[in-house]
Amino acid sequence: MPELPHSTAPCPTPIRAAGSRRINLDMRMRLDQADRFQGLPRGTAKPFGFLAAFEQAEPYLGLPPHAYKLIGWLVRQTQPQDWEEGSRPIAWPSARRQAEFLGLSLSRVKALNRALWEAGIFVIRDDPQGRRYGRRDAQGRIIEAYGFDLSPLALRYDEFVKIAAAAKLERDRMRKLRRRSTLARRGIAQAVEELAAQGDGSEALTRLVRETAELVTAARSCMRSDELALAVQALESRKSAAEDMLRKFIKAVETDPMEPENRPHSTTTSLMANDINHTVTAAEGCSRAEAKPLKTPPSQEERLFPERLNVTPAQMVELAPRLAAYMPARYDDKNWPALIEAALWLSGEMQINRTLWARACQVMGREYAAVALAIVSTRPAGHFTSGPGGYFAGMLRKFERGELCLGRTLWKLKDQTYGHEHRRRTERI
Repeated sequence: MPELPHSTAPCPTPIRAAGSRRINLDMRMRLDQADRFQGLPRGTAKPFGFLAAFEQAEPYLGLPPHAYKLIGWLVRQTQPQDWEEGSRPIAWPSARRQAEFLGLSLSRVKALNRALWEAGIFVIRDDPQGRRYGRRDAQGRIIEAYGFDLSPLALRYDEFVKIAAAAKLERDRMRKLRRRSTLARRGIAQAVEELAAQGDGSEALTRLVRETAELVTAARSCMRSDELALAVQALESRKSAAEDMLRKFIKAVETDPMEPENRPHSTTTSLMANDINHTVTAAEGCSRAEAKPLKTPPSQEERLFPERLNVTPAQMVELAPRLAAYMPARYDDKNWPALIEAALWLSGEMQINRTLWARACQVMGREYAAVALAIVSTRPAGHFTSGPGGYFAGMLRKFERGELCLGRTLWKLKDQTYGHEHRRRTERI
């Protein structure tokens, strides 16, 4: 008689008492650690000091949202004597009361409690029926309590202080590295601009600009100092390379003057007796005020652009989002010099020739050229027949013929970004 195949026995399911909480090994370990808390000497407990240390370390512990709000609420439900010898700091709010305080559902409250237990922020001590409650005597000391045991906050106080101190050092390192990154980026921008003005359109310069743009983007996304340090070192090496390329254009300084070494150098500043063409006299009967030209000083926008554009650097970033990767994060730092620098790096990303960019800055003005390049960056790839560089060169030729008008293009971009009515309201303001 053939043997019948035997089915594989199912894995045994962990057995626990009905209504009791499932406790894994991590939670069991946290319970054992909390049991080692013997309480503080009488009169020395400062629970809000433990809470302050936890507050400083909490952003770096990887805890879920609402963690500090819940812990602060629980600590405020304890009293100083609860942290002293012979007692234990326990708070016993129900899950429903927590849900009302935190504005969460019951299931999310239970998940939050479990996550904080596993992270060793508190442990939960239930009675045999799985309930939470507590009673105090006439002196306010806990007689019996089941709920959230906060003794891990006292046990881990030194650890929280060290975490906060290490985080402060990390912030200081990040701030210094960001400063070095900014200095390197600006140094490269100055060198590249001068190289382009000297007519250097080499492939090495184009590659340097493209690599710098990629490093700037990578540096902005770094969250740790060790990662940012690598990006800053790479940027500083590109800065040294750009300066070496620029030194090739520096002419040798003349070291053999034609005049005698000790001959006095003087410049005549008085007018010749018969040189009346260099003097300016006011018409008879005119006061000094009447002799001065009565011309209204131009506005800032008239000085920057050959036409009225009604646009700010911050708005340009909204209209041309590709600029954002190279602009400062703070709103107050979004100015025209920052936009010009961002346009320089964006031109490298778009593989626009350095000489063309320098020529555009020289002919159109740096601010107007930056706006023109930002507009080019908003066009899809299929819009170009000869690439972004050819399109930008066409804009430069139109400007030289007096046919370029960026104001109308900006109106269209504002309508697409903000809506027609919103654009009209803001421009009236």
